[in-house]
Amino acid sequence: MEKVTEVVNTSCSESKRPLLIETNDDFNSYIHNNSIENFLFDCDGVLYRGTDAMPCASQTIQQLISRGKKVFFVTNNAASTRMELKTKLEKVLNCRGILKEDMMIGSAYVAGQYLKSCKLKKDSDNKTRVHVIGTAGLCSELQSAGFDISGGQDPVDTPSGMSRDELAAYQFPEGEIDALVIGLDNDFNYRKLCKATVLLQRNPDALLVATNLDAFDLVGFDARHLPGNGALVSAVEMASGRTAINVGKPSSTLSELIMDVYGLKAEETLMVGDRLDTDITFGNDSGMKSALVLTGCATSSDIASVMKDDESSQMIPSVIFPHVGYMFDDAAGDN
Repeated sequence: MEKVTEVVNTSCSESKRPLLIETNDDFNSYIHNNSIENFLFDCDGVLYRGTDAMPCASQTIQQLISRGKKVFFVTNNAASTRMELKTKLEKVLNCRGILKEDMMIGSAYVAGQYLKSCKLKKDSDNKTRVHVIGTAGLCSELQSAGFDISGGQDPVDTPSGMSRDELAAYQFPEGEIDALVIGLDNDFNYRKLCKATVLLQRNPDALLVATNLDAFDLVGFDARHLPGNGALVSAVEMASGRTAINVGKPSSTLSELIMDVYGLKAEETLMVGDRLDTDITFGNDSGMKSALVLTGCATSSDIASVMKDDESSQMIPSVIFPHVGYMFDDAAGDN
């Protein structure tokens, strides 16, 4: 936190400077002064890392809910269904019985809701067909939203490549599609890219939807870059000549869905995240307050870069604190 304090105090004018939260009293004062009633939390890097909860993450969530605040979990991870995310949070945060499925706002769920709002045409079987690059969780959410699914996870013996002759002879049993949705797929390969490209070529009116455009995640003790869904989306965009509609953070599609479905007011909402390009930009672009925790992707160098760049002002958080436990009032009598 000392390095961040130095960066914040020397990198930009006072008018652009985020508030540094150093005690829980600082946080309580900020929430009171800004009339914050709603809290949106990113998950990995904020509430937990892997299977390990962040300090006082469980107590923080339970205390906010007990005080009548509205709490939601907003993640660009499209691999899990809402129920799977709820189950993970209950286990990692040890807070069974207080979380509800409608608190879970994953990008797989959002993709389904977005496609429903588009009122896509139905075929003669009264079905709307969606081809998926992504996991079983993404396919399940889209099926739950009422769509007929092709693609997803291939059988284990499916070859990863596709030759020119094989593509030329491929009969495309997927048929006509109304949308193609791309979520992170650890088994993404050239075969899937070929099929997606030609499906979009054959169905020029089909929507191309990305669950998110994240460039990378961090793994390992030395913060190695693990390519994110944005890399897959870029490959399909380049090959097809199409531009995907992003429904994950920081898109306005996501913020409009949250505000409309849950009846929230942006000015009374705080987005808590660990990434400047997704979480913080999402909060700021949507008219919310934004809070950066230092337990995930953003580094002091990242903070310095955006604070020195006038064109990156939307990445500057409203407040910064070391970890989510700074939101927990351990002196309160309600916990």
